[in-house]
Amino acid sequence: MTRGIGKGPRAVAALLVLLLGAVFGSLPVSATSDATSQTPPSTDWIVALRPEARYQFQSLHTLLGDAVLEPLEYVPGTYVARFIGRTGATDGVARLLANSAVAYVEPDIRFTYQWEPNDPLLPNQEWARTIGLPDAWSLTTGTPSVVVAVVDSGVHADHPDLAGKVLEGYNFLQAGSDVTDDVGHGTAVASIIAARGNDAVGIAGTAMDVTILPVKVGDADGAPVSAIASGVRYAVDQGASVINLSLGADSESATLHQQIQYAYERNVPVIAAAGNDPNRPTFPATYQEPISVGAATSDGADVAPFSSQVSRVDLTAPGMSILSAYWQEGVGATWETLHGTSFAAPMVAGTVALMRAVNPDMSIEAIRTALTGTARQTYPAGTLGGGAGLLNAPAAVRQAYLPHFANTWQAADQPVASLATQRTWLWGPAAFAVGPEPYVETQHGQRLVAYFDKARMEVTDPLADTSGPWYVTTGLLATELITGELQLGHTSFEQRAPADIPVAGDPDDPSGPRYATFAGLVDAPALDEGTVITQTLDQDGRVGADERLAAYGVTAVDYIPETGHRIASVFAAYLSSSGLVLRDGQYQTGPLFDPAFYASGYPITEAYWARVKLAGEMRDVLVQCFERRCLTYAPDNPEGWKVEMGNVGRHYYQWRTGQYPPEGAAPENPVPLARGPQ
Repeated sequence: MTRGIGKGPRAVAALLVLLLGAVFGSLPVSATSDATSQTPPSTDWIVALRPEARYQFQSLHTLLGDAVLEPLEYVPGTYVARFIGRTGATDGVARLLANSAVAYVEPDIRFTYQWEPNDPLLPNQEWARTIGLPDAWSLTTGTPSVVVAVVDSGVHADHPDLAGKVLEGYNFLQAGSDVTDDVGHGTAVASIIAARGNDAVGIAGTAMDVTILPVKVGDADGAPVSAIASGVRYAVDQGASVINLSLGADSESATLHQQIQYAYERNVPVIAAAGNDPNRPTFPATYQEPISVGAATSDGADVAPFSSQVSRVDLTAPGMSILSAYWQEGVGATWETLHGTSFAAPMVAGTVALMRAVNPDMSIEAIRTALTGTARQTYPAGTLGGGAGLLNAPAAVRQAYLPHFANTWQAADQPVASLATQRTWLWGPAAFAVGPEPYVETQHGQRLVAYFDKARMEVTDPLADTSGPWYVTTGLLATELITGELQLGHTSFEQRAPADIPVAGDPDDPSGPRYATFAGLVDAPALDEGTVITQTLDQDGRVGADERLAAYGVTAVDYIPETGHRIASVFAAYLSSSGLVLRDGQYQTGPLFDPAFYASGYPITEAYWARVKLAGEMRDVLVQCFERRCLTYAPDNPEGWKVEMGNVGRHYYQWRTGQYPPEGAAPENPVPLARGPQ
C-alpha cells in the first residue's frame, strides 16, 4: 500500500491537515547487540614516529628497555609498545614523549560499541544512526517525568512499542478522553519520539524513557485549527515539557498563533513540521516561535525533494524511509516505513526531550541555538529548506549539560575572568577538553566531563536534582594520580602506575615531588596539632627536615578523621576564606568554597616543603594533596597567588590519555555560557 505526501481529497476541506508520509511496508527483523563504552587499557601504547625519523625504529628499543615493541603492519611508522616487564608504562611513555623522533604517544584504547538497546528493528532504523542517537543514548535516554505532547490524530496507547508510556489525554474532536488514533499518523509520531527501548520489541524511540501525552485534534478528514489551538493550550496547562506539531497548512491562523505564543511565553518548546510542498510555506512552522523542522534524505546527505523550500526552517532531520510504529485499520498494530516532514519533526522533539531531561529549565532560544549551532553541514550551506543543517542529537544533548558546568565555574572564577578581583583561579580560564568518559554508575555507561587546568567537572547522574550542590562533581583526580587507580565506577578501578608528573611548579621541574612520590605517604601519621611544619620531601620520596622553613610560620591545624591527616594552616585558611563571588546573579562577598571541601576533598597526605622550579627559579613551595586537588603555598608569590590549586586537571588528562592537554578552549567550552552579574 502507498500513502502519498500530498493532501487527500477529504483533507482539502480542512483548515489544517496532517502531514502524512508514504508507507512502503514493514522491514525484516534482526537482533542487535548490547554494548558497552570504551575502556582504556593500562599497558599498551601507540607510538608514532615523525616521517623523517622512521629509520630510528631500532633506537626505540634502547629507550624502552624490556618493553615489547611491535609495528602496525598497515600503518607505516606506527608501533604498539607493551609494558609487561620491568619497564613501567609511566617511565616508558615519559621517555618516548621526550624523544624528538616521536610524533605522539597515545593509549591503545579498546573500543566497543556505544550503549544500544536490544530492539530487534533497531538495525533498520537508519534515521537513528543518521542523527547519531547511539552516542546521545550513551549519556541519557530521558526520564518519565519529561512529557512530550503529541498534538495529532491520537495515539494507539496499546501498541507494543508504546504500551505503558502514554498518559490519559484528551480528544478535542469529541470532547472526551478517547484518544484512539484512527489514522495511524499520531501513533507513528509518538513512536519516533518515545517508543519503548531495550525491551526486545520493535524499534527504539529518540527519547525512549520519556512519556507521551496524546492530544487528539484530527482524524482522516484533517484537523480543524480550533482543535489544534485548544490542544496546544491544553498541553501547556497539563505540564508538557515539549509539544510536537506534525501538521500544518499554507494559511495563517491568529487563533493558533496566539496559543503558540502562549506556549513560548511559558517556555514550552513547540516543534513543528515545515511541510511537504517545496513551493509553499507551512504554518505554524513558519511562525518565529516554533522550532521548525524540514526533512532530509534518509542518510542526511541532502534536503528531501518534497520538503518545503519556502517555510522558515531551523534545521532538518531524516524524513524519508522512516521506520516507525504504526496502526492500520484492519491490520492493527504494526511497523511501517513512512516519509514526510511529519516524521522528521518528532526526531527533533525527542532530542529536545533528552535535553530537557538533563536541563529542565533550558530556555527555548537556548535549545534552538544548541540545535542549530551543532547541526551538521551535510549539504551545501544555504540549501533551500535546509536551515542550519542536519540534526546532531548527541552534540545537542551535550549542549544541554554545558550550562551546569558554566554555573559551577562562574561562582568563583567569573570575578577573576572579569578582573573584578585579583586572585588565582579555582578552575581555570576555560575548559580545554569536553566529552564523554566511561563510568559504571551512569544511566548507560558514560558521563560527560569537562577538563579545566585545575580540575575536572563531571555529571554522573544527569537526571538528579540540578539545583543540588553535588549535581556537578569534581573527580578524585589527585587520589587517582597518586595511587594509580583510574576510577571507572564507584567501586570499579583500573590499576595503572602512579603519575610521574610534577605536582607543583614548572612542567620541567627536575627535583620536586611527583604524584608517584606521595604514593608511600598516604598512610603517614598526622603531625601533632600546632606543629610548625619543617618537614621536606624530595622527588624520590625521602622525608627530611629543614629548620630554616620554620620562619614561614606554617603549622599543622585541623585534623580530618575521615582520612587521618591534618591540614596546614595556610591551606585551612584558604579553604575557609571569603572573597568576591558571583551568586544569585550578583557579585557579593561570600565563601569561596561552599561546601568547604567541595573542590578539594579531604587531605590524603600531610603537608611537605619541597624545592621546586617555579617560573624558572628554584623556590620553597609547600605541597599538600587532597582527594581532588593538590594545594601549593609559595610564600614569595604576591597576595592572591600564595596559595593555589595545582594544575591537577592538566596533569590528570596527560596521565589518563597519554597526550599533552590541547592548547586553548575546547569547542564545547562552557565558560561563554556563564551569565555574569545581572
